[in-house]
Amino acid sequence: MPRCSIPLLLALTLASSARAEDFCPAGGGDTRTALLLSINDVYRIEGLESGSVGGLARVRSLRRELERSHPDLLMLHAGDLLFPSLASRILKGEQMIAVLNALDGDSGAVDRRMFVTFGNHEFDENNLADAGTLNQRLKESQFTWLAGNLAFAQDDQGKPLVGGKNVVPRALIESGGIKVGLFGLTIPMEKVQYVSDFAGPEATARKLSAELRAAGAEVVVAVTHLNAADDRRLLERLGAAGPDLIVGGHDHERMAQEVGGRWLVKADADARSAALVCLVKRKDGRLEVRQENRALAAANPPPDPEVEKLADAWQDFHALSFCHRAGARPGCLNEEYGRTRTVLEAEESKIRGRETSLGDWVTDQMLATFRSCGAQAAFINSGSLRLNHDLAAGTVLTRRHLEELVAYKTPLYLLTVDGSILQMVAEQAVRAWPGSGSWLQISGFGFRHLTQPRQAVDVSLGPPETSPRVQPGQIVKVVTGDYLLNPALGDQDGYSFLTKDLITPCEANGRDLKEILVQALKAAEPLGIAPVAEGRIVQQER
Repeated sequence: MPRCSIPLLLALTLASSARAEDFCPAGGGDTRTALLLSINDVYRIEGLESGSVGGLARVRSLRRELERSHPDLLMLHAGDLLFPSLASRILKGEQMIAVLNALDGDSGAVDRRMFVTFGNHEFDENNLADAGTLNQRLKESQFTWLAGNLAFAQDDQGKPLVGGKNVVPRALIESGGIKVGLFGLTIPMEKVQYVSDFAGPEATARKLSAELRAAGAEVVVAVTHLNAADDRRLLERLGAAGPDLIVGGHDHERMAQEVGGRWLVKADADARSAALVCLVKRKDGRLEVRQENRALAAANPPPDPEVEKLADAWQDFHALSFCHRAGARPGCLNEEYGRTRTVLEAEESKIRGRETSLGDWVTDQMLATFRSCGAQAAFINSGSLRLNHDLAAGTVLTRRHLEELVAYKTPLYLLTVDGSILQMVAEQAVRAWPGSGSWLQISGFGFRHLTQPRQAVDVSLGPPETSPRVQPGQIVKVVTGDYLLNPALGDQDGYSFLTKDLITPCEANGRDLKEILVQALKAAEPLGIAPVAEGRIVQQER
């Protein structure tokens, strides 16, 4: 069988009105055609902005529309679905599996054309005792999970603690007359007690690509949950020995990039968009790849009524359960905390790539809380701020807004650091820009962000255009959240040079971020808050 080459990718970005038969005509004559529909990093079954953007009911409508011309379409999900979300704190992802099961129009039937890879957030509950919860979610899934580089720990009888017939490293399936090989890759993680190994993505991709081609795959697709830089590196290093295409997640931002004649495609988080990939296999063995990023909002397409009804039922159940557990009356998530007189920018395409009004306000409250202990600066990783939609000026801010914004318990601490450490903090913030949760929102200091190449310069205690640079040896007191200090909680978004040894005594240490923000909102009434981005991070090309 000849090796495929990929000479062309046609990218149609956010072309919501394009018809599937125009973008990806059905095969015939000298061509065979397969269509892939992919989403990634979807945390809310109901969508964003009161259900007007994204949502799995729109994904169902889009799939149904595409299946009219491509009945054997492949549905892919590139990871992060069980956690974190407001609903999953109580329901542990059960609501997400129930709605994903309905994406084929029959929640009781096995969906043999849907494949999902594991994201890092599938392992948010990572203790040995949590294995049963994940295992139950897999049993409830009416679709296939791709675990290419995962090995689950075994019990005393040698049986995996997590798994099942629908958990496989790779799969071979025909679509549009093309034999498509699929495998999954998950970003390696530490301290997941019921996972015995996260094998290296590169070695795994080489091995599984070869196995799939030996089994007859004409096109090999990796469904990955990796950083975009790692996806690109994988394609660069493996070339023809790796996948023909990566359909990925983890970055929360749509992209379509050529890497050595092969392609990397991702959609926006929370189903703001879906990635469509058309594979056209020609008689001479050549492969043409076309990509479209389809925006999902309002009536484009309208939500599927049955899936919307199912999602609403789960939302109502969660709201009742939340208030009951909180010892509050039904409807407690609608409790008003305050209001904003300016737009609060929280959409992830903004908050994970530049300074935002919301980020300035959040970090200003952090800094103010620790001022009495001499705090000079504050920062938080954008991955800790998970609202993922802007709030218009005049919006009444409710308990639901704050619960969705701060998904995790976030105790804050005062650190005493050298000026060189603050420089390292700024450099780490820009390293995976844009789209990464390691991007920072900041207060009390600033820097210039050179976007090409990625570099942080002129780090200063104040606006970078007018303030003197922080010098090595200069002592600075900064405030940040526990996640960036505590390797037991994850990879610290790369800020491993920050440790608990740097914590300085302060009576405010350990105060939770959500509690501080609620207090600040209430204190600002009746006028409300009015933050704006102040120019703390100045972005420019060199």
